[in-house]
Amino acid sequence: MFGSWVETIYYRLPVSLQNVAFSLLGLRLRRARFSRYFYRRLRELTESEHWSADQIAAYQDEEIRRLVADAYQNVPFYRRWYDEHGVDVEKIKTRDDLKHLPILTKALVRKHQKELVSGAFSRKSLDVMLTSGTSGTPLQIYCTREAISFQQAIWWRHRARFGLTPKTRYLMFGARLPITARQTRPPFWREDYFSHRTYLSTYHMTPDNMPAIVDFLQRRSYPFYVGYPSAISVLAQYLIDHNIRLNNPPRYVITASETLLPAFERTIREGIGAPVTDHYGMAEFAGNLAKCEQGRYHVDFECGYVEHRPLAGSVGPSQSLLLTGWGNPAMPFIRYEVGDSATPGDGPCECGRQSQSFERIDGRTEDYIRTPDGRMVIGLNQVLECGVGAQEMQIYQERLEEIEVRVVPGPDYGEASEQAMLRELRHRVGDSLAIRFVTVEHIPRTKSGKFRAVLSKLHGTTASEIELTKAVSE
Repeated sequence: MFGSWVETIYYRLPVSLQNVAFSLLGLRLRRARFSRYFYRRLRELTESEHWSADQIAAYQDEEIRRLVADAYQNVPFYRRWYDEHGVDVEKIKTRDDLKHLPILTKALVRKHQKELVSGAFSRKSLDVMLTSGTSGTPLQIYCTREAISFQQAIWWRHRARFGLTPKTRYLMFGARLPITARQTRPPFWREDYFSHRTYLSTYHMTPDNMPAIVDFLQRRSYPFYVGYPSAISVLAQYLIDHNIRLNNPPRYVITASETLLPAFERTIREGIGAPVTDHYGMAEFAGNLAKCEQGRYHVDFECGYVEHRPLAGSVGPSQSLLLTGWGNPAMPFIRYEVGDSATPGDGPCECGRQSQSFERIDGRTEDYIRTPDGRMVIGLNQVLECGVGAQEMQIYQERLEEIEVRVVPGPDYGEASEQAMLRELRHRVGDSLAIRFVTVEHIPRTKSGKFRAVLSKLHGTTASEIELTKAVSE
């Protein structure tokens, strides 16, 4: 969350001052996200989501023409790459023409990160985000400040469909670390006063801590919860198992960052007592999909276009996604094979929106690590972000007492990266697990060829855990 020495000081502060420090960090993020540009884009997005199919097609074709021409002129990688493939960028005029462009894989992004940054921007003017997602490889994403606000406007447009605004208070189930993992007494949450949110640490949702967390929620009221569906379902399952009903349940639960499996949604609806909606996005800002009131995922066409094609070796309805995004001109992703899949929608949606839609997101499942005290540790991509210089990484668990970090090192990987990952892991799992780093030449794929950044051989017993285990294995 902070730098290592700042974290040390922060964790020693009393809770009241930690809330102040956490709120000041939230204020900095709020200023970056909720600029005048954010509110302008949010107004525009609220109007454009009801455009006709013809309006959407014309808009996307124009954006694609501009994007491809700009990328060829200003991004070194695309100029060289398209020349090598004999691409005539002047012939790329519509969405259908994208099929004439080569596919951008994560391996190519990893190898040519710096070449993918547009020369039209000064590097000093850009913000840098780290992401590893489910790829097990840290990527640096350069983005404009307008892109940060635009992406936030896309996300809040989704929330506005359900009557929520940036001033609405909410509870966030987060995998960052505003609370040290070694803390054993409540409060296991911190306040961000400026962003109207309370941040609940998912790393403290252990069986021993759940009574204190539930007691806190019984005394507070939040119009919505947001976070990882696997974490929110842990709370929901606890409420079901102990026959507890929340005094002030939220109006909605909004999930993100991993696939909303049917078992997660059923458990959350039953345990929390609120409807669930979901959105799909990424740090790369190559595209975004969000559920409407009827429960179908609509492509946020204002920031990108989504192609889909059959999954290799699969006969089911799920399709592999190729994303082309123009929301961040500093580092555009064109025909990006993100590694996720989705099931296309059948016919027009009852909500009336004409944008491309999907029934469900299928390919973003991630396992979690289990600890002896009953903790289920999620969001470990934030650990892998620290593994600078590694070609691939995987966190693997076969025994409850130990985890193994498998690393395929690159030329820039060294002791500093390993120590940074070790520090982040210790923050999350405490001292209850042995952590072993292993250098390997290759990390095995699943039978379907899928890479898993987190893989556990230990399995739970609830319906949600069983469905997650099945989804990960498939």
